[in-house]
Amino acid sequence: MFNLLEKINQRPALYSAYTADILWTNPHISEQMLTFHLDETLDIASRRTDFIDQSVNWLSSRFSIGPGTRIADFGCGPGLYTTRFARTGANVTGIDFSENLLKYAAE
Repeated sequence: MFNLLEKINQRPALYSAYTADILWTNPHISEQMLTFHLDETLDIASRRTDFIDQSVNWLSSRFSIGPGTRIADFGCGPGLYTTRFARTGANVTGIDFSENLLKYAAE
């Protein structure tokens, strides 16, 4: 059974190379990703601002997110969702590969 599960969960050859560590830690690429994340008119690295606002509002309403709620945002990038959840009073921790994006989020 384990062998079958292992086979089912193998990545196709095209996606077998893991590149996230390079993409998010390379200073040049990380800077470009930050630029794309912060462009409110594009859906490339992140969603547009109106979509993010609607998503956070819906999630906050649906799951009663507010003071006392604890959230871990894995892959938080520059904190586009993290900061919005924090404004509800939730205690939010952002986690990401990119030091550049985390630095921006912290500021």
